[in-house]
Amino acid sequence: MGRDEELICGINAVEELFRRQPDRIQEIYLVDSGSRRLKGLSEYLSQTKIKVKIVPAAALDRLADGIRHQGVAAKVTPFVFTPLKELLASVFQTTSTPVLVALDGITDPRNLGAIIRTAAAAGVVGLLLPERRSAAITAAVAKTAAGALENMPISRVVNLSEALRRCQESGFWIYGAVAAGGENLYQVEWPAAVVLVLGSEDKGLRPLVARHCDHLLTIPLAAESESLNVGIAAAVTLFEINRSRACQ
Repeated sequence: MGRDEELICGINAVEELFRRQPDRIQEIYLVDSGSRRLKGLSEYLSQTKIKVKIVPAAALDRLADGIRHQGVAAKVTPFVFTPLKELLASVFQTTSTPVLVALDGITDPRNLGAIIRTAAAAGVVGLLLPERRSAAITAAVAKTAAGALENMPISRVVNLSEALRRCQESGFWIYGAVAAGGENLYQVEWPAAVVLVLGSEDKGLRPLVARHCDHLLTIPLAAESESLNVGIAAAVTLFEINRSRACQ
């Protein structure tokens, strides 16, 4: 792949790409197998102007570089980030209770993909992703996100603390998730507009980022339990926000 090209692997991810961002597709690599789903995909593609290349499974294995491709991959133009100003200007147009997720030091592509998938399922309106100390949007992220990436606005920010300040100015309250010492998640009274900040598994939130949070929250765990994986913590917290608001 060239610098101006990326690869999206997997049936769900590629099909979602067709629905959401077909203009990004440059070429489809398809393995000629007995899979009914792949045959259906091939028949659909034959009715489009998208270039399709039938390749051996071994060739697609090499292109995917370890990513499970399920017999199909799309060569696409790079993911297009949404400027923060544009994101903040649009969120209140779709809902009066928007939730954003900001990620501080999430470097594992699978964790990033899982968080994107969970965020989409929970109705999150966008993500804030730092330019440094963060996993990039790659084929591994897209595969784990299982299609959710194509429907999730993501702002890539130079300074996360400054981005959080801009969110506050737009009416958001900032809640940072910490392993211990924060307010009990199940006792939080959620405001209308929320930014949930999640830190890395090994170090959590950086001190400067934590200081820019209005509140810190903690998921209560059984005694002597290990902290949760960040992807699981994201799911627990986001769906608790939804549950709590539904009960108000």
